[in-house]
Amino acid sequence: MTLSVAHLYHLDRQLPGSGNSGAAMALWVPSARVGVHLIDAPSAPQRKWAELIPWILEERILQPVDEMHFVIGDSIERDGKKQVAVSVVSKRDLREWLRIAENAEVDARVMVPDYLALPFEIGRISMVWHEGAFLVRTSPNSGFSAAPELAWLMIRRLIERADIAPRLSISVPEQGLIPDDLLDIADVNAAEVDWQFSAMPLSANLLTGKFKPASAELSSRAWLSTAALLVLTVVLGFGYLQLSNLRLEERIVDLESQASAGFGNVFLGQRAKPENIRSAGEKLLADLFRQREAIETPVMQGLIGLDTLMTNCECELQELVADSSELSLVLKKGAKVDKRQINIPGFTAEKQTNNDLTTIRLRKVGQP
Repeated sequence: MTLSVAHLYHLDRQLPGSGNSGAAMALWVPSARVGVHLIDAPSAPQRKWAELIPWILEERILQPVDEMHFVIGDSIERDGKKQVAVSVVSKRDLREWLRIAENAEVDARVMVPDYLALPFEIGRISMVWHEGAFLVRTSPNSGFSAAPELAWLMIRRLIERADIAPRLSISVPEQGLIPDDLLDIADVNAAEVDWQFSAMPLSANLLTGKFKPASAELSSRAWLSTAALLVLTVVLGFGYLQLSNLRLEERIVDLESQASAGFGNVFLGQRAKPENIRSAGEKLLADLFRQREAIETPVMQGLIGLDTLMTNCECELQELVADSSELSLVLKKGAKVDKRQINIPGFTAEKQTNNDLTTIRLRKVGQP
């Protein structure tokens, strides 16, 4: 079966007079409503995965698992482990999307997250500006949709984690949307996504399980039913009026879901209700800054520098004294410690041995 392709939010163009009434279609759907999780493949037989994976992901998602629809993707090898990408979308969203398609007299056979319409190339992250947010594709199977501030934060995290910084392929209406510090690794253009001709990976179809469409033969019989045609003719006008209100309602829910999902991505699984995200985020950021300040104190830097020594040394720590600028250790059996082993950048080091005890003093450079 040949499928026409369009974005879900462009279905108003499929209303009477478009010539596509009743057409079987593949639809791009909003990525902001779809979570993608990469997990270690369960050790159980693959036929059991559909039962196990929802509970494996229970701690990562923000809704009860029985309200969510899980789509298990292809397995991949990563760092010597077999992993699997799982797409998660609420059943409510799928039902709403199917209703939009039905109101537009479209037979939806495939629904795929719209970030997959972006091209993918190894060593590159693709981004495109779409309806006030960025669509981002980070790998063959994963990506996200986020408001600019959150999108750039997540992009920086991906760059920091990469062994080799990826280049960014960014399609934006104006270059001012791109932070100055990322321009050096960005290839910028003003192209827009052509939803109709972008390659759609049908293997990423969200319409599986209970949402899998009926066979084409059964669908055709139902579509050709005179009663069904009469009912659809009556409800079509009402459905078209509903479409604008529904899109506005979905946009609001999109923003709340996007904020909650983004919060969990940034703060590694932490949860917060949409109305509490600002206060929760400020508290977590304050905690992170306090931790960073503690790590950057001279004492902590000195201890970090001594990690190799203490790991390999056969000596025993008898005493540790520290203040804001100096660190003093008393070691038993530490006479063989070479001064080069305590040559830590940013510190002056002294070593004194008295009988079986060795004292090592580290003082921050520039301190009296």
